[in-house]
Amino acid sequence: MTMKHYIREIREHTAGMDWRERAEYILTYYWYHILGMAAAVCLILFLIIHFGFREEPPLFTCALVNQEINFTRDEEIEKDFSADSGIDEGRMEINSDFNIAYGNLELEGINESSYEKFFFKWQNGELDAVVLPESFYKYCRDLGGVFRNLKNWNTEGFTLYEEKGAITAVDVENTILSGYLENKTGETLLLAFPDTGQHEEECRAFLDFIRK
Repeated sequence: MTMKHYIREIREHTAGMDWRERAEYILTYYWYHILGMAAAVCLILFLIIHFGFREEPPLFTCALVNQEINFTRDEEIEKDFSADSGIDEGRMEINSDFNIAYGNLELEGINESSYEKFFFKWQNGELDAVVLPESFYKYCRDLGGVFRNLKNWNTEGFTLYEEKGAITAVDVENTILSGYLENKTGETLLLAFPDTGQHEEECRAFLDFIRK
């Protein structure tokens, strides 16, 4: 039946009723129609909002592994990187919410979900860069993780980390990043780029940023 048919039917059955009686009649006999139409409207609005106003995905995502969780500091790095590179600050995500236990390492404030979140992002190509202790770098490699070879990148001025003749990370000790981070473990902190990351140009820009 069409909407026009229902309207005609309601008019016929409520002829002579006042507005209160008419409203009671409609709610009594047509409540399921009203509910169905409301659900359809909600679904349409959801689809419009979800697909029409969805936030654009980040152009650069960097995980700070086993650092103090400090979102103010993370936002400060984003702001400074944005000012240096011209990349929209709203399109980057630098996140220290990655306190991860691995091997025999147990730290305070470990969040078990961080482990799954980190490797899920890596697997899905949502992780462009990682600042991590050397032992976690090796742990990722033991799990089969692959980091980009930086051979053809501009690595001048950095202390390089090499594996089997390939440059796969840089030491952040003498870079701008050392001013933002704390090295409580005493390990070498490395900046590396998972090979599944999709934004090489932005990664190169981040490398240029921390060199200055």
